[in-house]
Amino acid sequence: MRNTVGIALVTAAGILLLELVLQTPLYRWLQPAILTPTEGTVVSLPLQVQWDGPSRLRVRLLSEGGPPRDLGIQRSPFELTAEDLPEPGPYRLQARALFLGGLIQGERRFTVAAAAPAAAVSPPALRADPKLVEVNQSLAELKAAHERTMAENAALYEDNASLRQDNARLMEENERLAKSNEEATSGAAAQEDRQEQLRQENRALSEQLTMMQWQLNAALTCTVWGYYAYPHPQTIPPMRRTVTVSDPQGNVFRTQPDCNVVRQQDPRAASRCFCVGTPWTSG
Repeated sequence: MRNTVGIALVTAAGILLLELVLQTPLYRWLQPAILTPTEGTVVSLPLQVQWDGPSRLRVRLLSEGGPPRDLGIQRSPFELTAEDLPEPGPYRLQARALFLGGLIQGERRFTVAAAAPAAAVSPPALRADPKLVEVNQSLAELKAAHERTMAENAALYEDNASLRQDNARLMEENERLAKSNEEATSGAAAQEDRQEQLRQENRALSEQLTMMQWQLNAALTCTVWGYYAYPHPQTIPPMRRTVTVSDPQGNVFRTQPDCNVVRQQDPRAASRCFCVGTPWTSG
């Protein structure tokens, strides 16, 4: 899953970088769109040709009944004059990429209007046809709307590029924060482990200190030591245990080491040596 997401991100970044370098959407490099002249329109000379796509294309001009004419490599925009379009009638304009022109191309059909004949005497003013005026007005409005749309598209493209840059910066910042958070979490876990280790060491030292204090107090005050023993350990359950305070010869345990020597050799022993008390007093 992570590999798929990584490949998608790298592909998107490559497309974005390519679009920024080419300064035009990538799909327009694969399918250029001729903006002027519009499809099927009647034009007058000079004619401005403009497209959206690669800045340089190879242009051909085709007319009915005539061979195609190669206009060479042109930059958008450029003009066609009466030398390029000597005769009125329908024409077909083809714009192809310099490489892979059969796959990357655009085409537009238009008609060149016949030039008005020169008159020796100024003709009387003709009344404009209301329908023609309305059509011309509609064409002007459509052209203005098209220009506004083109300007809006350019502004939206710039905004989109800015948003992509902001998104890239936010992704980098998010990755940096995630890394910092991971490092902080790791440091906190290590600190917690160290604190737990110190607590265990402190607890062990406290128990050891308590034991040493108890042994010291016992060594200073205790005069009789002993341990629990079962008189008959082989019985089930064993008989009630007794306290052994002397060795087989009857010598009372005055110190803990003396008690431990006998207890370790006694199979009946049931506990460690402990302080029994001072039952005897000197007199």
